Amino acid sequence: MTRLVVLGASANIAAVARGLGCEVILVQKPGRPVEPMVEKRKISHLYSVDFTAKSFPSFVDRVLRVLRVSAVVSVTEEGLLPAAVANEMLGLPGSPPAVVERLRDKALMRQALLQRAPGLSVGFACPRDAEQAARAVRSWGADHAIVKPRQGTASLGVRLLPVDALATVTEWSDLLIEEYVPGPEFSAESFSTGGRHRLIAVAEKRTGDGFVELAHVVPPIAPLDVAAIAAGITAFLDAVGLRDGPAHTEFKLAPEGMKVIESHNRIGGDGIPGLVRAVTGIDLKAWSVGWPIGLGAPADRPSPTAAAAAVAFATAKPGTVREVSLPQTDESTDYLWAVQPGDVVRELRSSADRVGGVAVFGDDPGSALAKAKSFAAQIRVVT
Repeated sequence: MTRLVVLGASANIAAVARGLGCEVILVQKPGRPVEPMVEKRKISHLYSVDFTAKSFPSFVDRVLRVLRVSAVVSVTEEGLLPAAVANEMLGLPGSPPAVVERLRDKALMRQALLQRAPGLSVGFACPRDAEQAARAVRSWGADHAIVKPRQGTASLGVRLLPVDALATVTEWSDLLIEEYVPGPEFSAESFSTGGRHRLIAVAEKRTGDGFVELAHVVPPIAPLDVAAIAAGITAFLDAVGLRDGPAHTEFKLAPEGMKVIESHNRIGGDGIPGLVRAVTGIDLKAWSVGWPIGLGAPADRPSPTAAAAAVAFATAKPGTVREVSLPQTDESTDYLWAVQPGDVVRELRSSADRVGGVAVFGDDPGSALAKAKSFAAQIRVVT
């Protein structure tokens, strides 16, 4: 029997996994909701285990090995490395832990690029103090630099600082500095099989005053050289050693070519898989969960439902939510969500601090993005 283990699934991903037609075993961290994860009138397998703890390998040996599972997967950032460790222990398909670590740790990723694909990287350093950081930035001929956590996600802690402001950073042990590349940022959704990489779609992102994403649109508004991007993604994935499974790679286009910002061996968040499915007909969620057991691959002739799709997000002042009102949407929208009264809104420092979002399908990227942003602007949250 085919048994698929999913670490840290959302209710949506759990439903996707069950739809693959195999036996699904869910492993959720203690305290996570159970009711949305199980299917009514059907036996469900759910273990409450902290898969990020040092004791997780013991669970793999005591439980998953005995169950003779077929694959262990995760589409969440915190589940990627535990899934890789479990697969390695059990001799199952999947990216090795070293490859996952190389993608999680942005300094390791930069070092891999420096050795194997230097043209895709930017200047970087892991300074011990502000003085070292300033010297590195000046060596690039720059007066600003990106300061970010080596293993950060969701734009949390990413700052663009002038050289003089580097002295305000007091703890450098887990930080990386990078050369700043101006201009629009994009993300590529790809899938790899046996070292062959397939570019599925490219999204253009929009941010606010900082680096938190406030909108995505598929395909990008400005025409891009897709063949060149596909070649760049292939060179990047080869450099970091990714041979199988999904990747979500963020990049910018500098005058001298493509520059990789960061990447993850998972599908993108922010509703991007839904945008990709509408425009390409490919279900990245099903493929990303089911690929190790031969399930979830797209049909020979996927059927897209829209020429373009966009998602936009709303923000609000920090505080406790008192009132929420939503716009009247139409048939072009896919989903609409917002915080609820009683929720706490924090200062906008990461993706988790947004208060609502809406996805729109359209005939062209520009109009889809404009409509999504218009709807998002009508999400009214009073704190």
